[in-house]
Amino acid sequence: MVKQKDFDGQVDVIPVADPNIYSLSQRVTLASENLKIAMSNPSMHNLRESYRRVYAALGTRDIDKVLKPEPPIVPKDPAIENMEALQMKLPKAFPEQDHQAHIASHTTFMATRMVQVNPMVYALLQGHVSEHVSLQAQGEVGAMIDASPELKQQLQQDPEGAQVKIDAMIAQRCAELTAKLVQQEQMGKQKDPLVALKERELDLKAMDMQRKATESAQDMQMQDSQFEESTDVDKMKLEDNEDQAKERIRIADEKMAQNEMLTRAKMDMTRDIAGAKLGVEKMKRTAEDKRTQAMKRKK
Repeated sequence: MVKQKDFDGQVDVIPVADPNIYSLSQRVTLASENLKIAMSNPSMHNLRESYRRVYAALGTRDIDKVLKPEPPIVPKDPAIENMEALQMKLPKAFPEQDHQAHIASHTTFMATRMVQVNPMVYALLQGHVSEHVSLQAQGEVGAMIDASPELKQQLQQDPEGAQVKIDAMIAQRCAELTAKLVQQEQMGKQKDPLVALKERELDLKAMDMQRKATESAQDMQMQDSQFEESTDVDKMKLEDNEDQAKERIRIADEKMAQNEMLTRAKMDMTRDIAGAKLGVEKMKRTAEDKRTQAMKRKK
């Protein structure tokens, strides 16, 4: 029995285990649930890290040998970036690249019909061009700082104020570069109104076809998912029916075995009763024979 004096200042009750420590099964369950959530929206999660946590929860050794290494992010030429953009792969700009050359290559590619009728690819490349614009502006402002002793001195005396001024210079240069790109794009769009109208009609048809293709793919994916769920349910029902059939067969076998045992017991009992009756009749005949012989002797 636990008493109050067991918890006084003279006795320390030390728990054997820490209740905050998860068991192996709990860790695996939590990691598996996190992986399911991550796979439901891969664009918002790091699937490699989710798998790593599952392996860590399982106590797997040398996880880096199990998982494929992450491909290194290296600078690529603009043609490769254009090709990957068609595959919906996001290009990456680097400070040491020739930004003007990359911007020219991407804007020229964006003017093609292949990109013009694909808004998603166009938006992806437009975002990549903006990244190059930002890096180019940062590089130009950085070169201006290196060539200006006044800005260097201001950075040493008032770093926060100098940083505000530098950010404003970068923003101003980004605006200038963007305005230049917009002007070039508008100049390239000057064409016959009838031709532009016809191209616009083709663009709308292409966008509608792309929308229908996307919806069709989504419908097929949903149907496949529903089919898989239906198959799983049917499989579970079949397994339940098989289990029920096995249970019925087992019960029938037990009943048959019980009936056989009862039948055998009845046969044994009937044989025993018949044997007992024969024994009694034999005893009666013997006793009758003895009585008859005794009466004959008396006569």
